[in-house]
This record gives sequence, C-alpha cells and structure tokens, in this order.
Amino acid sequence: MKVSGGPREASPNAQMLSHSGFSLTGDGESVNNKTPRNIRVSILFGRALLTEGVPLRHATTTSSSSNPTGPIAAAAHLNSAHSVPDAGGQVSNHQRAKRIWILCVVMVLCWLFSGIASAQQYEVIDSPAAKLTPEQIDGYERAAKTLATTRKKEQLTGEVLKGATIYVEHVVPYQIVRKENLNKMGPMLASLEKSLTNAQRINNPGKTELLKRIYKGMIKVATGNHIPAARINAILVLGRLDSTPYDGATGRPPLPLAAVVAPLFDTLVGLYENEEEVDGVRAAALQALHRAAMYGFSSMKDEPKARLTQLMTDLLDAPAPEGRAPKAHAYLQRSAVDILHYLSTPDDTSLGKQLISISTDEEKPDLIALYSAAQLGDMTKQLNGQVADTDGVLKSWSRRAFETVESELKRLQARDRNTTMTVKQPPNPETFLGVKEEKKKKKDKSRTTGGMMGGGMDMGMGMDSMMESGMDMDMGMDMDMGMGSDMMMEGGMGMGMGMGMMGGMPAAKPQPPEVSLSRRRITHVLQQIMQGAVGSAEAEVPKNPRGLIAAASDEDKKVLTSWVDDIRPIAEAINDDQLDDKKKWLESLEEQRVALAKLAGVELSDEDEDGEGIDRMPGGLPVMGDGLPFGPPAGAGLPNEAAADAGLPVGGGLPVN
Repeated sequence: MKVSGGPREASPNAQMLSHSGFSLTGDGESVNNKTPRNIRVSILFGRALLTEGVPLRHATTTSSSSNPTGPIAAAAHLNSAHSVPDAGGQVSNHQRAKRIWILCVVMVLCWLFSGIASAQQYEVIDSPAAKLTPEQIDGYERAAKTLATTRKKEQLTGEVLKGATIYVEHVVPYQIVRKENLNKMGPMLASLEKSLTNAQRINNPGKTELLKRIYKGMIKVATGNHIPAARINAILVLGRLDSTPYDGATGRPPLPLAAVVAPLFDTLVGLYENEEEVDGVRAAALQALHRAAMYGFSSMKDEPKARLTQLMTDLLDAPAPEGRAPKAHAYLQRSAVDILHYLSTPDDTSLGKQLISISTDEEKPDLIALYSAAQLGDMTKQLNGQVADTDGVLKSWSRRAFETVESELKRLQARDRNTTMTVKQPPNPETFLGVKEEKKKKKDKSRTTGGMMGGGMDMGMGMDSMMESGMDMDMGMDMDMGMGSDMMMEGGMGMGMGMGMMGGMPAAKPQPPEVSLSRRRITHVLQQIMQGAVGSAEAEVPKNPRGLIAAASDEDKKVLTSWVDDIRPIAEAINDDQLDDKKKWLESLEEQRVALAKLAGVELSDEDEDGEGIDRMPGGLPVMGDGLPFGPPAGAGLPNEAAADAGLPVGGGLPVN
C-alpha cells in the first residue's frame, strides 16, 4: 500500500472506504519525504450492525456521488435500500451474518494496511553495515577504541582509521535507527561519548579524528527521517560534543562544538525552528543550544547571538501551541530564560523587565513564573528603573506562595478523605516459625528497660542509679540538682528527655513522607521568591544584595526589608522539624496560610482565619509548661473546639497568632 503525503484527489478506493464505514486518513507530513506522519484508522460502526433494514450508507458520515465497485462497495450494497427482502419484508439472517463477516474482514485488512503505512513513515539507513557479521562489527569497534586510546601517532594506521570510520559513521547510525535496536542505542552512544571524553582529557592524537567521525555519524541521524528516539539521542550527542574539553586542573569550562562550528549551530537552530518536527526533537535541539550558550557564550559571534536571542524572546512571548501542555511549554521557556540570561550584557534591562512581567502574570504556570522570579536574584543594574510597583510585585509573589500552601492543605485533606480502606499489615513471620511467646515477651521487655520516656536515657545509667539519685520517674525531670549534673554527665543521659532539661531540644523524629514532600515543595517556592527579592534563598538580606532590592529606591528598600521580616517566621515554621505528624503539619500550614494571605492581600473569611476548614482530630497532645517538661493533657475530656489547639507547642515551636 503506497501512501503519499502530497495533495491528491479522492480515489475510488478512498470512496469505497468511506461508504463501508471506514476512514483511512493521514494528519500531517514528514519533513523529508512528504509521507504521512501519523496514519489513523477510524472504524465507524454504523447502525446497520445494530438495527435491521437500515442501509449501511446512511450510517456513515460521508457520501459520494460516484458508483464505486469492488468488494468493499459490494459489502455496502448488501444492506442498501435495494436489497431483496424476504417474504416478511425483513433482511434475512443469512444476509445479515454475511454482511457482518465482510465488515470484520475489511476491518482487519485496514488495520494491517495502516500498520504498513505507519512503518513506512520512518526510513532506515541503507548501508553496507547490514551485511557485516558480528565478528566484523567487533573488529571495527576495536579499531574505534584504538583510535580513542592510543597515545602513539604511528599506531594510527590507515587500517585503524578505516575501521573506526566504518564503525562510527556507518555501523552505529545503521543500528540506532532500527526499532529492534532501541535497547542497544543508549549503551552504544554512551560508549562513544566516553571514548571521546577520555581521548580529549588525556590529549590523545586520535581525538580530533574521532570527534569528526562522531559528528558525521550523528548529524546524519539527527537530520534524517528516522525514528524520533534515534534522532533525539543523536541531537543530544551533538550538543555534548566539545571543541575543547573541561580542564579540571584550572577549572576552565568546556567549549561546546556548537558554539564555534557554524554548520552545527545552524543545524540545531533549524531543528528547533521547524514547527513540523515532533516536540521531542525540538526540545533536544533547544537543550543543545542551551549548553552551547551556557559554556560558549564568550566564543559565539554576534550574528548567532542575535539570532538565538530573538528565538528565545519569541519563545517567552509565545503561548503554548496546539498539542503541547502548558507545563511542558513552561519547561521549555525555562531554557529560554537561561539562554537569554547567558547572552545578555550587564547593561541590558530588557530581560529584567520581561522576567518581572512573567513572574507577576497570573496566567503563567508556577513552573516558569517562579523560575523567572528566582533568575532576578542574579541581576543588579539590569533592574534599574524596571520595577514600577515593588509592593505589587511582592504581593503577586506572596500570592503564589499562598496558593501553594492552600493547594497542599487541600491535597492532604483530600488524601485523608479518599483513604477509606485500612491497609492490613502482613502477619508476623514469627507466628509461622513457632517462636514461643515467653521468649518474645522477654525480648520486648529487654528492649524497654534501658530507656525512659521513649529511650531518652542511655543504658549506661541504669534503673538503680536513677532511683538512688532521687529521680521521680513520673515527672522525668525532678532531679536533685546537687548530684543531677554529675550523674547526667557520668551516666550519659541524652538530651531527648524533654525540652525543659538543660534547655535542650528533643531529637527530631522521622517525618512522614507526605509531610516531607509537602515541606519540600513549599520551601522551594519560598526560596525562589526570596532569591528574586534579595538575591539569597535565606530569609535574610545579605551584605551584597541583588535582585529587586539592589535596584530599589530607599522607600522600596524599606518595603522589601519589611517583607523579608514577615517571610522569615513563615519559613522557620515550615521548616520546623518537630512537626513530625500530619496533624501538626496541617495545623502549621493553616497558620502560615493566614499569614501569607495577609502578605498577598487576600481576604479570608472568618472561618478561614479560624482554621475551621481543617479536619481536626478529637483529643489533644501534651502541652509544654513553663517549668515542667510536660503538663497534663490539655485535650483530654474537652470538646473538640477546646482541643483543636491542644497539640500546638507554646514555647519554641510554631508562632502563635
């Protein structure tokens, strides 16, 4: 079945397919050979399969004025309005069964033809390498390794160069473009890159010849009409090729080949610019250009810089094209932000203005908006005169932090509501091994006798020593001060017995996974907006600030400093490692949500400010006293309203509003 992508008239076969209820269409053309990119087989089951006496041609959405002939048209004619009825005026069961069987056969044939057409979409490389035996391929691979590893120029004979050329320029491209070799692609290309890196690092005489051969082999795959996986990997290899490798002794960065070789740069730009390419190919080309700009911006000429700058500016301004998810588009825009940052000059204020606009645009996803805000933290003079409303920018950033906290609250609460089934733990293996209950109890008892209050005291002190010292086991802290200090030092008592003893803090408990992930997400958001405001991820104004505060007026600096002071307790509360269960974490998030709402100018209802939207658990947790490590349970026997705040520490824990 020959499929062409150019404009063509409707053939009788296509008309017959339409009449039979099947549609074979192609949506788009490939770049090189103009063959259909994606072949779709749409099987439209008409009502003729479900009802009796309804002509099949009325069940389709297309029609033709021609009189098609052939087996498919004959199948459609079986159920036409001119079918011969039986004595009762109904289509016979025999005709109905025959019609269904013919439709099934046509469906299978169309499915097979569509597979053939799809296989014709991509090309394979016709190379003499197809006739090589595995032994011959191994010999050529050894020649390529000799080219990379030898330190004697006289060993680079014509036979070695010929074998390396066959392997790198013919065998490798031939194999990686074939679908059956997808699992071999990664190791094969990684081995080539490693050989080149080692050759360049130790300055072997064959490094330049190997670089040329890898370039020729990969450029053939990258620009050909081959499977996307092969093209993407080839483009990434081209982007990692270096004219000068990284120098570990001096710290000199590598010089990407794309930054100094115009044909390679033009190829990568062409692949990125072509909107007919699949997104994977375009993204790979963008990543290669990103590396070229990051390490080779000082070696790039003005014309490539201007061309790349315009492309990245257009990418930042453009909305997500059809078929691309907004978050995927935002991820590509992050590369554009980096490239523009690398290519910009210290006096260029256009990028700073653009990043401020992106970071405050409510329609932009957090993925690009917060990233743009963080990139402002590397600027000083570029922001001069670009911040028209400092307070408005800070409110916009605070709103994103507020929405992040709010989304985490909703996510965790929804997770609790959706978890209705209790997960049963597997039975203890000891029950199957016949372990006696007495031994188990003795073992458990030996584990608990060495510690007090959850293991806060070391085994070296012992229970007898604690009793002789006059320690009250119920209170845990009422120790005679005349001998308590010495005994604590000699007995090895840890600091984990309570917050009231020696001013120590209890050891942090392992955090639940949902708390750790939630904390990580919120902390990352706070770090990005702090980076953009003062040039530091810490909630402090550094000695040499950058970002918004570096270009702000004296009045705006006061606004920024006050904002940092307000963010600091929020960041500290979020990173409090004593929030070791979900209940404490949700209570803390609700407090920080209210604080961020004030910074963002978001009006909350009275119920929101009181935290009634959070699911509370009955009862309470121990509350810290002023002189005692633990007070009586504050929530025991109290209504839920009184127990809601019973688990919040008062001293040294979360801020209390």
